[in-house]
Amino acid sequence: MDSNRYNRIMIKRREFCRYAIGSAGLAGIAGSHLTFAKPSKWVPSKSRHKWAVLYWMPYDNDLSHFGEPIIEMLTCGTQNSEVAVTVQSDYWGKSRMRRRQIVKGAVTEIEVLGEDSSDNAAFVAYLNWANHTFEADYWAVMVVGHGGKINELSPDDHTQNHQTRTWMKVDQFTRAVSQFNQSVHGQVELLYFQNCNKATLEVIYEARDCARYTLASQLTLGAPNYYYEDWLKQLDSLANGREAAAIIMDAERADMYHTLTLVDNQAVGGIPEKLSQLLQSILKSHLPTLSQLNISTFQYFDELHCDALSLLKRLSAFSEQGEDELIEFTDFLKTSVIVSHKTGGKLFGPPLPNAETEALCGLGLYFPETQQDVTRYSSLALYQGVDIVELYARLVEGQSYSPDLGL
Repeated sequence: MDSNRYNRIMIKRREFCRYAIGSAGLAGIAGSHLTFAKPSKWVPSKSRHKWAVLYWMPYDNDLSHFGEPIIEMLTCGTQNSEVAVTVQSDYWGKSRMRRRQIVKGAVTEIEVLGEDSSDNAAFVAYLNWANHTFEADYWAVMVVGHGGKINELSPDDHTQNHQTRTWMKVDQFTRAVSQFNQSVHGQVELLYFQNCNKATLEVIYEARDCARYTLASQLTLGAPNYYYEDWLKQLDSLANGREAAAIIMDAERADMYHTLTLVDNQAVGGIPEKLSQLLQSILKSHLPTLSQLNISTFQYFDELHCDALSLLKRLSAFSEQGEDELIEFTDFLKTSVIVSHKTGGKLFGPPLPNAETEALCGLGLYFPETQQDVTRYSSLALYQGVDIVELYARLVEGQSYSPDLGL
């Protein structure tokens, strides 16, 4: 073979090798890209609605059989509506919770792994999911189920593992909803405590940053309730939480409630200042013992509640001062804080006599019985800003005012 031919062959061979190596390298790079590189983060578009309504349904207890009838009513109510409804439920004997979204009468199931509806982290995860799934002009957050003590809601009876009942704390719940409200730019219009005995000064003050309006019941609330269909059919035409709550109150069946109270949360924020002025006057006077108060109370989950204004009026009657402060606080509560107080419900049978109905202002207050009870809720926000613990201590101990005490 002559040298020229040999050189041409070697040049072609080197070119072929460079091509083969280069191709193999590109194939390796491409394969590496497909196998190991992180894909670009795909963010699904949010479903757009005027209203989004989020139900939290802790029914792993004796209310379990009401769950599916409520789902059916919600489904019927959305058939001719643009409202997006979601429900995360926990039923008796089930190994995990269920999450469903209901739009235009169609129910879509979304898998969740949690089983504990008293777990605040599970509730936060639900709110976060809703925020990433929907875009809404207005939001409503609804919690159903047993109410528990003042700082309890959302019980779980742990029927799968036979543990004792656990509760979510109201302050945990309201903190989660408040953070959610911030994340949707303050567009939560309504928070509904669809629980018994949650229309108390302690609870509504804890929830003041959750929504523009809070709806709750001062006494026992029925189940499953029946406002759902009428409410959802009208919700698209409404533009705020006050109107939305008014429809619930009007649409609810009379045998499902006794009284319902709607509060304006902006006004609720002013309760400590107004209440402190009144309590300071009361604390300067001779106070009765609890037995001398002779005030009506009502019991729920082994705790006593009383009507907030009934207690304050009774205490002021023992005081030589505070008449002006009582008038001012009463007017503030009835005209600014309480937007609507619906009475006439027949949950306990026929409506209570007018005198008894009028005695309920719409908001309750915890009523301690022993010295041990006095500080039970000292960590709640309302008790941080006013002298309620001091008042309760004086009432329980039966102390009289003495300048030496510096009160």
